[in-house]
Amino acid sequence: MYLKNLIKEKIEKKFAEIFNTNPPDFAVEIPPQNFGDYSTNVAMVSARTLKTSPMSIAKKITESFKNDPNFKKVEVAGPGFINFELSPVLYADVIQSYFKKVEIPKVSPQKIQFEFVSANPTGPLTVGHGRQAIIGDILSRLNEAIGNKVTREYYFNDAGRQVKMLGHSTWIRYNELYGKHFEFGEDDYVATYLIEIAKEISDRYGDRYVDVWNDEVQSFFSSYSTSKIFQWIKSTLSKLNVQFDSYFSEQTLYASGLTNEALEILKNKGYIYEKDGSVWFAVSKVLPSEEDRVIIRKNGDPTYFFSDIAYMLNKYRRGFDRVYYIWGADHHGYIPRMEAASKALGIPDGFFNVILHQFVTLKSGEEIVRMSKRHGEFVTLEDLIDAVGVDATRYFFAMIDPDATLVFDVELAKSKRMDNPVYYVQYAHARISSLLKNAMEKKIAFEGATLKSISQAERDIVRELDEFPDVILNAVEQKKPQKLCNYAYSLSEKFHAYYTDHRIVDPENLEVSRDRLKLSFAVKNVLEVTLSLIGVSAPDEM
Repeated sequence: MYLKNLIKEKIEKKFAEIFNTNPPDFAVEIPPQNFGDYSTNVAMVSARTLKTSPMSIAKKITESFKNDPNFKKVEVAGPGFINFELSPVLYADVIQSYFKKVEIPKVSPQKIQFEFVSANPTGPLTVGHGRQAIIGDILSRLNEAIGNKVTREYYFNDAGRQVKMLGHSTWIRYNELYGKHFEFGEDDYVATYLIEIAKEISDRYGDRYVDVWNDEVQSFFSSYSTSKIFQWIKSTLSKLNVQFDSYFSEQTLYASGLTNEALEILKNKGYIYEKDGSVWFAVSKVLPSEEDRVIIRKNGDPTYFFSDIAYMLNKYRRGFDRVYYIWGADHHGYIPRMEAASKALGIPDGFFNVILHQFVTLKSGEEIVRMSKRHGEFVTLEDLIDAVGVDATRYFFAMIDPDATLVFDVELAKSKRMDNPVYYVQYAHARISSLLKNAMEKKIAFEGATLKSISQAERDIVRELDEFPDVILNAVEQKKPQKLCNYAYSLSEKFHAYYTDHRIVDPENLEVSRDRLKLSFAVKNVLEVTLSLIGVSAPDEM
């Protein structure tokens, strides 16, 4: 970004001096090889405004760079592109910058909340939850790095029908331990993981609840089961190095009276009506293309939507500038009604934001693993972490665009091969560490190295280093964690190629060796920071 910005600023200044006006928006980009180090389209995008041919504009701008020591060559190409070949001094500046410290660009800070995972405490986390956990965690890390004040929140539904079904299912498993058999209901959880919880209850309370079912027993089994499963969830997330600042219980919305308050606000604004014994939110009054929705059923049970309306109000009152909900793609249809609720509550536009991610398919060899949480036929996130390790789990979840389905190849993630992307990137870091250790043993000091000349491979690496701030800001703006993985891989790829073609530690050619070691050290620093933002280790040995 330093090199691009320097070129852009110089073009803007010279353009204004030559044409007595500021240029329209233009790009400075890395061109194909043999077309210089950087290229700009400023002549072509300004031709209409200046009523002059792009070639004529380009020639005048090129002429103005004739005596600039920062550039070895500036020339016109094609229909009016201007190509720049930079002086080694500029490349040396970039190397020195990243050799000393990797600076992350800062923004004017905002108070932001990311709410993610938020799985119902009815079973262990699945691999699908893992993808959401990593997306949320990396976006949180990125926003903190650029200066925003971030709160990570986990919201758990502990007041709904699913929790009751979980309690009933656990009670059935508990009774089976004593030879009593009851039929599972259509919505019950037939999963075998409930047997472990049932055995724990039996060990602590004996046969107290055998053949006994009432509201008190229902409440006990629901509470015990959700508490135990939530311990599992927290343990798994901790293992994945995903931490939350806040755990928010759905029950507190009712206990605090916020659900009633939200209902009164919507009533007073004319958004609530009753029909067929149920209470409805008039979504269509806010968004005419959407259908109205029930928020309290005719039996008096609130819907999840009702809780979510109150939860939105709670978030707004906590003073966040923006909140992000991270949901699976199957929640796409839920977004408009939540937007309607936000508007109806009087919350400003831009406060409510949703990041959707597509699903995860788990592949082991040639076999696709099918998953069904309710029936217990699934690979848990914990199983996956145990199989491939934390680093591979995090990297693989992060490396694919959230908008695309992720096929998680377990065998590839476990492998120690160069076609494993996380191994490939970590190996670049370890390779540089080995070089630096070798240089230290040979007493080759390189801190004060100054670049006298630069090869094409070195130019490619330095320009990649210079992209780092843009990568960070683009990943934040576009909500795309995979940009970090793409960048780490690209930088590693350039370094591996450089290592293959160049002797870096060379006591017989000290001046060149020092330059190459300094560049390698800068690459190592940038890889460390990038991997840290992904939440992956940067090993010195592999």
